[in-house]
Amino acid sequence: MINLVKLILKILPWLLVVGLLSWMLIQEKMSFSKERITEIETNTILTKVEQLGKMELVKYNFQEVTEIKKITSSIDFKLFKYKPLPDSKGVLISQGSAAGCIDLTRIKSSDIRPEGDTLYISLPKPEICYFKIDLEKSRLYDLQMDYMSQEDRRNFVQELYKVAEKQIQKSALESGILEQTKENAHSVLRPMLESISDKTIILSFELEGDLILSND
Repeated sequence: MINLVKLILKILPWLLVVGLLSWMLIQEKMSFSKERITEIETNTILTKVEQLGKMELVKYNFQEVTEIKKITSSIDFKLFKYKPLPDSKGVLISQGSAAGCIDLTRIKSSDIRPEGDTLYISLPKPEICYFKIDLEKSRLYDLQMDYMSQEDRRNFVQELYKVAEKQIQKSALESGILEQTKENAHSVLRPMLESISDKTIILSFELEGDLILSND
């Protein structure tokens, strides 16, 4: 009996060492497994987000009145000035639209940061996806270009449409389309990402200090 007790006391420290090492090995494997799951989960979310491409979040419609006028050079005869040709003029009443979007294909894995049950995602800056005129709903008025050649008339009208299109872009920016895109990312995109990831999503924007609001 005494010999048995001595044997047990002799091997007990070794049993404790083996048990401790086994516990540390199990913990390490569990930790490694958790890290791999997080990485796989992040990559899965990134893939699904990239598949959404450029996501249109707001669209503004405009009606614009655009006028351009080309002044013909005059000849100075000292006593008076003479214009060999009249000025040319054109007015375009146009309808058009501009859309604000976020290019989700630009999101990288480093832009997605998991912390427990929350994902922090840094989004690219909002941009205007497109601005265009609806040709079917746009009309030319007060065209004064009778003296022009056919090619000059065509170029004049094309310039008028280009000026009108740039005006739509300018009006969209002045109307706050980029800020509205941010707000809609909070109300539209965030719930979608929460559904994909089954986590709380906190959005921020590239090169911006403000966070687009959290879960409420």
